[in-house]
Amino acid sequence: MDDVFLSTQSKIIYSPQPGPDLLDLPERLNEVPDWIQTPLRRFLRLKQRNWPSKNVRVYTQQYFNCLHKLIEFFIQGYEWSDWDQLSLRWLDDYIDTRLREKRAAATINWVLINFRGFCFFLIDEGYNVPRPMLRMKLLKTPHRLPRPLSQDHIYRLERCIRATIHNAKTDYQRQLVIRDLTCFYLLWHCGLRISEVCSLLVNDVDLSGGKLFIGDSKERKDRVVYMSKTTVETLRHHLDVRPDPDSAYLFPTRSGHLKRGGLWKRLRNYGRQCRVPVTAQRLRHTFASQMLAVGMPVPSLQRYLGHELMDTTMIYAEVSNPMLQQDYYRGITTLDPQSANLAYSSFQLEQLRQLIDELKTDDLEPLRQKEILEQMQDLLDNTE
Repeated sequence: MDDVFLSTQSKIIYSPQPGPDLLDLPERLNEVPDWIQTPLRRFLRLKQRNWPSKNVRVYTQQYFNCLHKLIEFFIQGYEWSDWDQLSLRWLDDYIDTRLREKRAAATINWVLINFRGFCFFLIDEGYNVPRPMLRMKLLKTPHRLPRPLSQDHIYRLERCIRATIHNAKTDYQRQLVIRDLTCFYLLWHCGLRISEVCSLLVNDVDLSGGKLFIGDSKERKDRVVYMSKTTVETLRHHLDVRPDPDSAYLFPTRSGHLKRGGLWKRLRNYGRQCRVPVTAQRLRHTFASQMLAVGMPVPSLQRYLGHELMDTTMIYAEVSNPMLQQDYYRGITTLDPQSANLAYSSFQLEQLRQLIDELKTDDLEPLRQKEILEQMQDLLDNTE
């Protein structure tokens, strides 16, 4: 199965069978009073048109849950019965209540932002919503940086999953762990989102070209993602042993395909075994930080990760900034002469890791192997 990257026409042949209506609305919407339910139903329908089909159900549920909590708060606390009753004071009370419940500012803001969008929609539709509701103020949130895993944590997690493959007692258990290892490399070596991993189709894969086609991603954009040799080899192994070889999904399950919650739980279990606080998002953060650390330009990383805005990618530059690190070590040397070799050593350490990874490559030519060993010896000699 060297080349399973198929044409757009072939995708139609191998597309999964249609399930329930993707545009179904949550059953709990019927619990909302009719005068709110009617515009809310239309609001959600309009939102659904702009979401990737693979995420419609999840996004619909998230938006509804978010608005439903605020609606319940207004009805129970103020006997809300008409649009013109809305007041910014109600929102202030909602914020204070949630803060007392120790909810994060970002969580509260998510509710406020969605409700403000709903208010804009209502005014456009001719509902008598007080204009001040559009000027609701959001809470200030801390500027948090991504938390990539350390190199030690990554290697411990990798060894843990590989050891689980070796210790699997049944063929089915072994198939699942090989699948998990494949997902691990797609998250770490390719920087995919967990939703992108779970929704991959077989005809999105080009093994011979070492790339993946990511269709209709979070920003509604298609993109091509390249794979490391380790990822390609692990993915090839998965395709050889997966339990349903005829499934259109790359990671099939008995109920259709791998779900985000299922993969999240399995990653968490591996993390507990080797004491690594892993999540799919942290693996993506780790990939981005490591790529920047070895010199990948920010615009290239932005395109690779599928970020719509450069500012989103620049957050990773604050975590992994080789130039800032070098400048610090050069400066600190004047205060602490013992730190003189730190900048050089940290850079060389990363080079050594890359050379070691290349040495692990199967069928490495003897001449290249000799060159790598000489480079490693030079690096060690220069750090003494």
